[in-house]
Amino acid sequence: MNARYLAVELIHGVLTKQAYANLSLKQRLDEARPIDRGLITQLVYGTLQNQIYCRNRWKKHVQKEPDALVASLLDMCVYQLMFLDKVPDYAVLDEAQSILRQKHRGSATGLINAVLRKVIEEGKIDIEHEDEIERVALNTSLPTWILKMWVKQYGKEDALKCAYSLIQNVQTSIKVNPLKASRKEMLDDPRFLPGKLVEDALRYQGNFLESEWFKDGKGILQDEASQMVVSWVDAKPGMEILDLCAAPGTKTAGMAFAMRNTGRIVALDLHEHRVRLIQEGMLKLGVTIVEPFACDSRDCASVLQDRRFDAVLADVPCSGLGVLRRKPDIKARIRPSDLDDLQLLQGQLLEEAGKRVKAGGVLVYSTCTLNKKENQVQVASFLKNNEEFILVRERTIFPYEQETDGFYIAQMQRNP
Repeated sequence: MNARYLAVELIHGVLTKQAYANLSLKQRLDEARPIDRGLITQLVYGTLQNQIYCRNRWKKHVQKEPDALVASLLDMCVYQLMFLDKVPDYAVLDEAQSILRQKHRGSATGLINAVLRKVIEEGKIDIEHEDEIERVALNTSLPTWILKMWVKQYGKEDALKCAYSLIQNVQTSIKVNPLKASRKEMLDDPRFLPGKLVEDALRYQGNFLESEWFKDGKGILQDEASQMVVSWVDAKPGMEILDLCAAPGTKTAGMAFAMRNTGRIVALDLHEHRVRLIQEGMLKLGVTIVEPFACDSRDCASVLQDRRFDAVLADVPCSGLGVLRRKPDIKARIRPSDLDDLQLLQGQLLEEAGKRVKAGGVLVYSTCTLNKKENQVQVASFLKNNEEFILVRERTIFPYEQETDGFYIAQMQRNP
């Protein structure tokens, strides 16, 4: 299938049917030639990352907004014109005409040609708006309600820095698997560089998933903020640890590495197919201390009975506002009401996590979002209801810090 034809179908699915970009690409990339798959991935993620900006660039040139498919095509075309230097303008216009004919939208060819020519004449410009927050939201393709929430919760300076950082590219971060390789061995490969946020982290220049390091299980993809979450668990050989919401298992693996594959980690997830992902990942990495189970982690007595652990990691489902750079399709789906629904689930998971910590043990709560109601407020509520726990430390990691994801971590300890 033509690369841009498939890309616009995938973008349209995300914008109109709340499809997940990563799953859509996984399901349909094999319809395209191998040589085109990188371009398709770039078009899908790049357009979604900049979609609000792109749409506002062309909307002012139409009297009546076209149907949703044509609108998605215009979004993708503006993205190419404004952000991809290697694609000639005429090629973008020609491809758009071809897609319209294949999609039986031939009547829109005149409209799309005229609109795109006006965008080309204007060039890459900032969208103006009298309100600074609205202007930044438009130019960083961030829903305005999210930016306003960040300003209220974290202050204007941090909020604006976060908005701009989320449209920047980020380097791939790697966690070394000490069961199969050494950090020194990897650093001998010039594609690796030391990390910036976490001492043992590495950064990789290139496609790590295509490297022999990944294929041989010598390292895993893991953002440095996620690696910091794992480090706060302070896993050591011989410990018994519970990973309450474990899939796909990268944090589970990170803890197993720290334990030198000695001890026991119970890894839970709600869905059987995601538990299989954990099993497959551990097999590839040579990790043998993980016991994965499928269950509802809000009430896991059927699996754990009254078992308690030296440490519990509750890396809970969240709104994902800290990882919009990697998952820009979240912006097309999320609504303010979704945050309220998640907070109930998070509170239930945190309460269950607390029940599973031994006296003197550690509980680490984390999310990959920037929203105090999902973070600090949850922890404060838990501590109020569970006086046997004390807060040891907490941290919000902003996505502009050392080119990492946005994360929140809290480390609590149960009194001996």
